[in-house]
Amino acid sequence: MNAPGDYPYDPSQQYGYHQQPPPGGPGAPPPGGAYGPGAPPPPPGAPGQRMPTEKGFFGSLFDFSFREFVTSKVIKLLYVLWLVLIGIFTLSGVITSFTIMAIEPLSGFLALLGAVLGGAIAVLITRVGLELLIVVFRISEDLSAIRKRGGF
Repeated sequence: MNAPGDYPYDPSQQYGYHQQPPPGGPGAPPPGGAYGPGAPPPPPGAPGQRMPTEKGFFGSLFDFSFREFVTSKVIKLLYVLWLVLIGIFTLSGVITSFTIMAIEPLSGFLALLGAVLGGAIAVLITRVGLELLIVVFRISEDLSAIRKRGGF
């Protein structure tokens, strides 16, 4: 934090008793350039500023600087693949439990209960894990947007 006397011109405050008007009078650009010190960065498309380019999936996949993330683009596909695998293993457990039930009814019923409950828990854990992964990537994207804006 700067002391009040460090910058005589603060664009966020009105001209007051202890504050001097900006040098050059009203309408003149503030000191430190066209946007002044501490002012927000110029709008996108301003002269001398590069427009960000959005890479496609394959451009992000082969980005060796790791500035673009692929995970946020393929997370839905990963979720579907995990659900299919969980479904296959749960169905296999159900079929096995019916086979066991023909020999030992109580053990087969417990195996059936374990297969169905295990499948439901696996879906829940998969969903929570992928949501945590997406949250980490969104935090990273938000922080990079703040950094580009000049926040820190």
